[in-house]
Amino acid sequence: MSSTADFASTQADLTAVPSAPFSRRMLALLADLLILALVGVISVWQLGLRLLDNYSDISELALAWVFAAVVPATIVAIVVVDAVRIGQTPGMAAIGIRAVHDGNRRRVVSTDDPRVPESGIPALWRDVRILRLAAQVLAVIVVVALIRWMFHNLISSMDRVGLPKDFDFLEKPYGVAVRDAFGLGVRDPVWKALLVGLQNTLVASVVGVFIATVVGLLVGIARLSSNWLVAKGASLFVESFRNIPPLVVIILFGSALFTFGPLPQFTVDNPPWQGKFFGSDSNWIIISKDRWGIPSLAEGDNVGLFWLLVLAAAIIAVAVWRWRTQHNNATGQPHHRVLWSLGAFAAIVVVCFVALGGPYSWSWPAISESGRRVAGGFSTNSGYMALTLGLGLYTASFVAEIIRGSILAVHKGQTEAAMAVGLKSGQRYRHVVLPQAQRIAIPPYISECANLIKNTSLGIVVAYPDLTLIVITAWGINFPAPQLLLIHMLVYLIINLLVSALLNVYNRSIQLKER
Repeated sequence: MSSTADFASTQADLTAVPSAPFSRRMLALLADLLILALVGVISVWQLGLRLLDNYSDISELALAWVFAAVVPATIVAIVVVDAVRIGQTPGMAAIGIRAVHDGNRRRVVSTDDPRVPESGIPALWRDVRILRLAAQVLAVIVVVALIRWMFHNLISSMDRVGLPKDFDFLEKPYGVAVRDAFGLGVRDPVWKALLVGLQNTLVASVVGVFIATVVGLLVGIARLSSNWLVAKGASLFVESFRNIPPLVVIILFGSALFTFGPLPQFTVDNPPWQGKFFGSDSNWIIISKDRWGIPSLAEGDNVGLFWLLVLAAAIIAVAVWRWRTQHNNATGQPHHRVLWSLGAFAAIVVVCFVALGGPYSWSWPAISESGRRVAGGFSTNSGYMALTLGLGLYTASFVAEIIRGSILAVHKGQTEAAMAVGLKSGQRYRHVVLPQAQRIAIPPYISECANLIKNTSLGIVVAYPDLTLIVITAWGINFPAPQLLLIHMLVYLIINLLVSALLNVYNRSIQLKER
């Protein structure tokens, strides 16, 4: 698009356009001066308020100088640049005049005259790019000012009530026993209690995501089954769980399965139910209202060296995977990458395990001598079971809908082609439908994982000692709440950002690469 001067030089009748009256030019000048004066008054007022109130805070003074110097200078620069570039200022645009060059001299004419061409260059204050940049800068300034105002109010309130503003309280004794945290005493510092809460939050999150993923995948596929009973049963599961608040689901599991359920009590006089291996005294499971126990691995010698060798085995398995892929590309023969890689990994791990004399051994759950807790194995409490089952099944109802929608989004021609080459139903899903559906399902699945992790804070209603319960308990015994809440929010933020980053990396790796 041509500039005004270039366009005007081709118009013979532009010289016949009368100049704008002197009164209109003066009115435009007054409009520009009014805009600049208004900005100047606001800027001086902002700076004066802070100087008169004896503000010594650097951020407050910096913000004041932004309004007092940077903003007016930017507005003046825009007015001057537009006057040079297109011969128009905001005041002239408001009055309807513009400066043009008619081939002989520069004149101010009325833009209402149809013979006056429009400018081919947008004004800076009308340019979309400039407006977007200004909006972003303004948003940043507003957010920074709002945060600064909130922080200033917080510090003032803490000073008024005498709350400490440091984090020295983390070294003080927690003073409260934590459920099932046998390695944590009441004299241990607060930061150790927070670590226990973080560990419990992570364990509940990992198991909950696993339950949601597996159950959601199976239910999502079942909803598309041609079997009426299977499809309706899956629909009943989805519609039941996703229309009930997760808090109610957790309380339901905690009450119906544990508090008022049919499971036995765990007392000295009434031991829990113990499932023993046939012909052995070892328990494979212990079940009660309050506690469950299952076998686990107990550490022995050379554990660190063993895990280094496991890492080396994983690297070798990846190398084997790449080798089989290259072999398939070169010869066209079946690659069998999964079998080769897993076989190499398993063989190396087994050999290292035997060579190191067994760095791990089985630990079987048993009732302690006092008859009050589970000794050995891995034991967990009713709060953990209610939380993970409730959140896992609740989130699975949403994951199932994501899976179902993603499968339906795969073009039916893909399924017909798979049927044409003789693939069975399971093979069609494994090799054709699900690999394409996961490209659609991963983004909303990431959101569901984040929701599940955040909802683990609801474990407080079943007395599960996650990070939220630890923080609220510390808050209730007069440790400073602002610092505790800040730690609490940062931990959840970091966990969710890491999970989202990892899943986004995987999502990018499975997307189709266009050439």
